[in-house]
Amino acid sequence: MFNIHDKYSIVLYQTHMAKYQASRKSQKITIQMLSQYTGFSEEIILEALEFGKLAPDLSIR
Repeated sequence: MFNIHDKYSIVLYQTHMAKYQASRKSQKITIQMLSQYTGFSEEIILEALEFGKLAPDLSIR
């Protein structure tokens, strides 16, 4: 599981969930849309994609 105190993991998890919701509606999603959905800046989302950690069962596809 991710470390609750790791900001990148929290952002990455919320980004993953937003991406999952969009995929259920067959929408393509952009970094700008993820930023609007999660409330995090595009820069933080990109950093989270690089440095964040998710549980293996939540890997981004």
